[in-house]
Amino acid sequence: MWQMIQSLQPFVERFSGIFTAPTFRTHCLLLLGWLMCLGPRTLMRVFLSGRSDGLHDFSGRHGLDKEYNFFERSAWTTAELFKHLATFVLTTLSFLGRICIVVDDSLFHKRGIHVWRLGWFRDAVASTKNRVATASGHNWVVLAIVFEMPLFDRVFALPVMARLHSPGETLGCAGLAREMVQELLKLFPQKLFLLLGDGGYTNSCLFEGLENDLGKRLDYIGRMRADATLYDPDVPEQPASKPGPKPRKGPELPKPKEVANRAVPPGQKGEYQWQETLVSAYGQRRLLWVCTFIALWPTVLGYRSIRVVIVRDPEKVMDDCYLMVTDLKMGLSAIVRAYSFRWAIEVMFKACKQALDIEAPQHFCSESVEKVGPWVWALQTLITVWYLLAGQHEPEAEELRQHMGEWDSEWSLKNMLRVLRRATLNAAINANSGSEAELIRKKIKEKKKERKKNKKKEVSKDRKNN
Repeated sequence: MWQMIQSLQPFVERFSGIFTAPTFRTHCLLLLGWLMCLGPRTLMRVFLSGRSDGLHDFSGRHGLDKEYNFFERSAWTTAELFKHLATFVLTTLSFLGRICIVVDDSLFHKRGIHVWRLGWFRDAVASTKNRVATASGHNWVVLAIVFEMPLFDRVFALPVMARLHSPGETLGCAGLAREMVQELLKLFPQKLFLLLGDGGYTNSCLFEGLENDLGKRLDYIGRMRADATLYDPDVPEQPASKPGPKPRKGPELPKPKEVANRAVPPGQKGEYQWQETLVSAYGQRRLLWVCTFIALWPTVLGYRSIRVVIVRDPEKVMDDCYLMVTDLKMGLSAIVRAYSFRWAIEVMFKACKQALDIEAPQHFCSESVEKVGPWVWALQTLITVWYLLAGQHEPEAEELRQHMGEWDSEWSLKNMLRVLRRATLNAAINANSGSEAELIRKKIKEKKKERKKNKKKEVSKDRKNN
């Protein structure tokens, strides 16, 4: 069995309270097996890779039942795993001000008539602007905590919660995201959060149960429709003699896309005007044009005022972006920069599929389907936090840092796994190797044991013959 390195051990032991003692040993075995597996990470290959010699004794009565039962029949639950994972991230890393959280969904390609909750969903990777592609698999809605390293200009999305979106489910992805946000707010009643979402989550289903927290403990920045029906928040005075209910909204405003077309360049006078803003987003400094106004969007957020922010790239490298912001006091550059953090979850999805091979396990029962994906995401968060706090100071990290090419990144999950794998190999080699004298002593002891066994066999044979 592989030996866990000392710098990783304290991080792994933080999750020991989720499992029983035997299950935690299996958890450590699978963790090292997933790390050291070099081929496709099917469950069988992971189990065999958990041993340093790559061998397993199948002669027993149960074989690999202990490893398979870790996902299928063990008592640990994903709910407890998510609670420990969120607590682990927020107590181990340091956050200043509001904590950014991002929600998005990803498709895991799966096939088979017996796979639990299998369905056909939109494949974001294969789809284009003019063509929507679908594929068979599991659609996971993931909530991640965003951690920023300003000194290195790096942003990481650390997955802490996930829900499986079933085909035909009335709740939808936005409803599952709302449940995870509510659970996170209950776990940390003293924390302030800023939720980032894509256009598929900016709807009334997401805000249905969050009205009391919006503006107090939770704010939202997300894409909105370019043809959204908006209204003026300034309600005109209604004569007292006019019957009927009093109006709660002003006249209808132009669509966000119409505002973008009618806005005048910076420095000119007009009803809507572009403002130049220098923003550090997507790894570089950009000069963007921003147009903003206050409005009401009754179909999504009722009669609560929102800030509509339209972002345009004057160089036309990026398309126009229409954002909805619930915090009316937030600066324009801070809004654009904060929304750019949402891209970190896309990088996280790509890393977990390419580096951790999260789609490889072939499982079909409900327990395995619900546990394998969240367990791998927890492993991804654990490895990322380990590298940020301890792994980057390992001698193996310095060694690999000297051989990086132009396109290599030290902060990629692929490099983190490479460092951890090399450190584990070095620990195993140092533990199992010895001097020439020690190896000779071991051989002498093994020969003595063999002689004693042979003598016992001969004595037993003589007794039977007599």
